[in-house]
Amino acid sequence: MKSLFKWIAIVFIGLIVLGIIATIQEKSDDKEALERLNKQTQSIKNCVETLGNGVYKDQSLSWKLDNCNASK
Repeated sequence: MKSLFKWIAIVFIGLIVLGIIATIQEKSDDKEALERLNKQTQSIKNCVETLGNGVYKDQSLSWKLDNCNASK
């Protein structure tokens, strides 16, 4: 029984670590996408804003920039 609790604890800690790593990676991606957005023309920014208000509002900023043909 103690072995079962030990394995559950190990898995739980592993999931927490993976969550922290994923959050850090998302923040890094968001920062890069914001820098990319700041380099775009006003028409590209308008396109991204339009996508952000529609059915694609849950898509990432990088996805919106790609679909607006923004330069990298």
